[in-house]
Amino acid sequence: MNIAVTLNGADNVGKTTNARWLASAIPGVRFTGTIDRWDQRWALVSQGDFGQWWFIDSTTAEHVDLVFSSHLARAQGGGPLALEDRGWPMLIATCAATAAVKDGMPAADALAGVEAIAGGYAVSRRRELHLLLRHADQPAAEARHALARERAPATDRYAEYQQRLAEVIEIQVGRGDYQAVIVRGHRPLLDVQRHIREQLAQLDVPVTLLPRDEVERLWILAGMSESGKSTVGELLRTEHAVTRLKIGYLLQLAAERFRVDDPYQVWDETTQAQILSEEILRFAAQNPGSRRVSVESAHRFDSTAHLRRIWGDRCEVVYLDAPSEIRMRRTSEPDASVRERDTIKQSRGADDIVSIADTVIDNRGSLAALKRAVTEVVSRHSEVLVPPQPDAVVPASLQPVLADCTADLVDSQTALVAVTGSLAYNGWQQGWSDIDLLVVRDTLPLDWLRNRSVPDHGPAGEKIALSAFTTHEVRTGQLPPRLVHALRQIARDGSGLLYRRDGLAVNAPAPDVDDRAARADLPLVVMVLRRLAAKPAFDVRAVYKHIVLIMKTILRADGVDADSSDDVRRAFVANHPTAAIDLPTLTGVSNRSWRQDETFAHRVRDAAADILRYHDTIGHQLTIRPTPCTRKDPDAR
Repeated sequence: MNIAVTLNGADNVGKTTNARWLASAIPGVRFTGTIDRWDQRWALVSQGDFGQWWFIDSTTAEHVDLVFSSHLARAQGGGPLALEDRGWPMLIATCAATAAVKDGMPAADALAGVEAIAGGYAVSRRRELHLLLRHADQPAAEARHALARERAPATDRYAEYQQRLAEVIEIQVGRGDYQAVIVRGHRPLLDVQRHIREQLAQLDVPVTLLPRDEVERLWILAGMSESGKSTVGELLRTEHAVTRLKIGYLLQLAAERFRVDDPYQVWDETTQAQILSEEILRFAAQNPGSRRVSVESAHRFDSTAHLRRIWGDRCEVVYLDAPSEIRMRRTSEPDASVRERDTIKQSRGADDIVSIADTVIDNRGSLAALKRAVTEVVSRHSEVLVPPQPDAVVPASLQPVLADCTADLVDSQTALVAVTGSLAYNGWQQGWSDIDLLVVRDTLPLDWLRNRSVPDHGPAGEKIALSAFTTHEVRTGQLPPRLVHALRQIARDGSGLLYRRDGLAVNAPAPDVDDRAARADLPLVVMVLRRLAAKPAFDVRAVYKHIVLIMKTILRADGVDADSSDDVRRAFVANHPTAAIDLPTLTGVSNRSWRQDETFAHRVRDAAADILRYHDTIGHQLTIRPTPCTRKDPDAR
């Protein structure tokens, strides 16, 4: 028995686009397209005012005859396995909605009338599988979304047609006219196509499923010759752990798989984008860790625009812009050669990609400026809304001074004020801990900082340290490791918040970013600890804090988050028992008792030596043997 798979839905829901992509995934299928390809009368009625004929001049019987005679011809020419753009139930729905508008009748009555006429055109002896794509699961929203995706303003008649069509579709869904219903909503094309294929597989259609989706972020790099695309791709790879891929390489892989000689000649730009997307998915699925991907170089406008539609919001088109004279200075090849390459790219619409780019980087400046720009491109996608300030965990004795500091730091440009360190996670110890304040402001002129009245010490002599950063620095992750961690905590649960601007979003780095930042800072921490611990009269508190910081960094590399000193101690003992480090607890340490406690000081000194010794052993599992060319000959004289 012949089989027909049909994709159906209201206008602008993606029927045709998804059907064309789906056709490449069903072996032996014939994509028969829309019914207007199967009857010459469509060309005649479309010569004049097609809308006039559709809604006014034709009778419902004439309209149904044209639609279903065409459908019958298409069905007879479909072969053993056909893929149709709008099947029987959708054609019924369009005719019914038209009749409802034309004759001013309820949708249900129009549906019954059309079905009575269309019964004489039924297709026999084939199995039909009808998939319905919906904008939304409510008729009013369905019609609204269909109209919103129109390029030109809709007429009143067309708006009424969409409403009636949505009502008819709702009736059909309720009585089970479709084998599968897929609500598109605002999902990107890739997610909808995946859902369609999965539904067809469950209906025993021999469809190739898309590779599993491991990609979290996709950057498409575009621009003219020598604009900096390759440099940005390499910066993404080396500085931000982004997998760097080339569009030409991926398409060539696909061409070999499909046995296509020239992918650019055989495949149109829409098909190129679809196949490129499948290759990106396949590469990421086969290479664990390739969750963030950049592809270069995008030279074709239509292909790039379709890639953006396929991937949706997790895709970002980045256009590198620079004047031609600067671009020509960046290469040793003759100017004429660069201009020739530009001409070829312009013929493909490469220069027009700037009009659809999500980000345009002005790359006429220094490499340092470009690195900053790339960091911002990567970092801003980690932004999350800061939650409301939690219940206060600040000790009562500090609340007045912190309230005064907050009032002095908050103005129209202030984005955030918070305490960090031990005060943020309820681990503050009087007589031991400092008060670490963080302020984030849109701008930070030195005059503004000089005019703040934040005191140097708290009510009991506690040292108050103010760290100040701009919102741009926070957005781009230009922070020392301890504040990278503090921002992650603030974004997660508001830890330490004293003030936040309404609707504030901050860069919430992932745990792996936090880990890398901390490990990058570890050599400096170790160097300072050696320097502190080697002094005859060493600073007990400073040494203790550096020991805890080393432990905390090692734990973070283990995937363990611990913040307070005592939590860090316990976690380190549990995870690194062979280290045998006897760091005293801070429980009970108050006022200045630790300054006179010689036992405490000796234990801290010993713990410093032990953590440094243990740090030196980490990673020594590696055994390096000399290669044959460097191994000494025992018989050599």
